[in-house]
Amino acid sequence: MNDAAKLASIVLEVSNQKTISRGDGKYYPRTSAVSRCPRDMVFHRYGEPWSDPPEASWGTQLRFDQGHDGEERMIAKLEEAGIPVECQQMEVFNTTPGGIKVLGHMDGIAIVPHEDPRTGEPMPLGGKWYVIDVKTAGKYMYSKTYSPTESKVSLNYRQQVSLYSEAVVQDSNYPAINGYKVSDLHFEGYEFGGGLIVYLAVDRPTKGYGEKKVDLPKMHICQFDIDPVEVEVWLEDTYDLVEDHYQNETVPAIPDSGDEVVWNGIRCSTRWCQRYSVCQGLVEPVNPKLKEVLHG
Repeated sequence: MNDAAKLASIVLEVSNQKTISRGDGKYYPRTSAVSRCPRDMVFHRYGEPWSDPPEASWGTQLRFDQGHDGEERMIAKLEEAGIPVECQQMEVFNTTPGGIKVLGHMDGIAIVPHEDPRTGEPMPLGGKWYVIDVKTAGKYMYSKTYSPTESKVSLNYRQQVSLYSEAVVQDSNYPAINGYKVSDLHFEGYEFGGGLIVYLAVDRPTKGYGEKKVDLPKMHICQFDIDPVEVEVWLEDTYDLVEDHYQNETVPAIPDSGDEVVWNGIRCSTRWCQRYSVCQGLVEPVNPKLKEVLHG
């Protein structure tokens, strides 16, 4: 390794220390965890720390920062195009069928005008407001999601925005709407249109290989409707399930490799799961209660 590579390693190591020292914090039910592996969530609920912190070379903190920067930039671009984004980072909460409070901060509400402010022509998806979430996407995810003819929104993102839409406002910055369900909010002249996921490609987005390779747009938007019944099911099957395991001193089984919650097995590795080794029984749990549960 030459000196320039060593210098880069130092920067990554220092950045990684921030990620490791923070970990994933004390467990609390949060909206962004709705698609998380339930076994990992239960381990976290017991208070089990990471057994497999991310390696410095992966740049985990940098990826997180990239996502945050991308969110700010995309919201700015939406507003430049005449699409105001209200209620940015508004705090909301859902209540599970079991009575657990799930906290979240939504990216915002996009109000799509009836007409394109540049031309006066009807605006696509216009005359409605949407709960939005901005996601930065790598080449693989972006190519899977992109379609100019249909909405191929990722299930985990649809779940997250659906929970936001059915949540109740709890934010001192918005006293006039505190206590209101998000989907019941009123914007004069506009009706609720569901959810929007705004994808921003991190790399040059392409599809195909060789002579068949084509460039894709740098950003893509997926629209979808909100189903309140689905939201209740997801709340129960995620947060109530975790709490039931904890209260009954049990843990879920290791997910099947074909389970979508672990990306068909991809997520079951130290690259994506910071509790992989303890989950797989490769190391002993640190938490005494979890150790007792696992060993019967």
